[in-house]
Amino acid sequence: MSLTAEALYHRSPIWMQNLLVSSFGYYLFRRRYSGNYHDILQQVRLSREWNVQEVYTHQSEQLHAMAAYCRHHIPWYQKLFADHGLHENDFTRPEDVRKLPVLDKQTLRKHHQDFRAPGAKPFMVQHTSGSTGTPLSLAVDARTYRLAMALLVDHEEYHGVPFGARRATFAGRMIQPSERMTPPFWRMNRAENQQFFSSYHLNDQTFPWYRDELERFRPLEIIGYPSAIFDLAMHFRRSGSRPAFSPKIIVTNSETVLPHQRETMESVFGCPVMDYYGTAEYVLFAGQGSDHHYHPSPLPGITELAPNDLDSETRVLTATTLTNRTMPLLRYEIGDTAIPAYPSEPAIGTPVLASISGRKDDYVETSDGRRIGRLDHIFKGVEGIKEAQVVQDRPGSITLRLVEDGLTEINQERLMENCRQRLGEGTAITVERLSQIPRAANGKFRSVVRCEQC
Repeated sequence: MSLTAEALYHRSPIWMQNLLVSSFGYYLFRRRYSGNYHDILQQVRLSREWNVQEVYTHQSEQLHAMAAYCRHHIPWYQKLFADHGLHENDFTRPEDVRKLPVLDKQTLRKHHQDFRAPGAKPFMVQHTSGSTGTPLSLAVDARTYRLAMALLVDHEEYHGVPFGARRATFAGRMIQPSERMTPPFWRMNRAENQQFFSSYHLNDQTFPWYRDELERFRPLEIIGYPSAIFDLAMHFRRSGSRPAFSPKIIVTNSETVLPHQRETMESVFGCPVMDYYGTAEYVLFAGQGSDHHYHPSPLPGITELAPNDLDSETRVLTATTLTNRTMPLLRYEIGDTAIPAYPSEPAIGTPVLASISGRKDDYVETSDGRRIGRLDHIFKGVEGIKEAQVVQDRPGSITLRLVEDGLTEINQERLMENCRQRLGEGTAITVERLSQIPRAANGKFRSVVRCEQC
């Protein structure tokens, strides 16, 4: 939505806001689900049944074609291939991407125009601020964009939610100004039978309005940020009420789902949480299956698990696009980490992931220079925590921001012991109790914030 349209939206009465939301929804609906979308969706469905050889053959063929396209049309790769003496015939297997150097975000930001095909008009441009707030614009072609939509639809359908079913969305959209604490705290997108709920206005006083509207709307699916849906579940639990509707599934995205969040959401709403992982660069999509593992689709890209110098258990996610010819990214380091489900399985292609653990830069530094990642462990076994954030402004010192769940007192002694085990005795720890932990500008929750990200 443009700034002009956004200003018009906020000046409009609520009935007009609903109309504007639905109008924009119809615009997106046509772009997402028209043209070759249905052919793409059929391929997505078929690819679920591919065996190992079929996946390997498809990715090999598409990689060869993408390498040829990049060598002939993309300035960055024309030079890179020439400098390394590479030809498209050097890329006939998924593992051949390792002949290329890893592409990091800093290089992409600095030389982003060199990754664009000259004269090519993107179907859409994805804007992302990334983990540090530095903006990055990503050009995407129509097939890649519609493939991303088809993968999400397939993920929902696979878990029992048909296309067009009622969805309640809790994400980062600013439904109304945060200081306006009068209902309604939702807007309707009739194009996709989707009710957008504000994640910024939910508290003990407004919760009854959310509960009543959800019971009226009766969504078959709740989708959005796990921190926001978990917050909703906690309000049901604290109020002693149960949802009077029965969603088939909760679909989470954009943030790491923590075990206590999953347990609470599934207990309160009586349905499974099936997370999916996607990227703003449209190079990887991995949805959770019934085994709760993440299964990368073979269609958008080749997934690679690279060693992580901060943690021997986790791997750094790297991916190579197989579809996006407007701005192709080969061996692109996404910046997030994952744990392989089967360490003996090949680490390139479509490796099954036990979990996706957060960003590579989600670590704190000890006074002796060690970098410690996977900090969710320090909250393991500590009850009473609704939200927790680790903040570091200098090495050897952290602040734990804690929000109590209102049900159980936080065992601070256990928490301190977990911190000492993970970070050592020399780390200074300050505890800060808050009523709410601030979100990023896009509404997402960061579990680790270091000084350069403040």
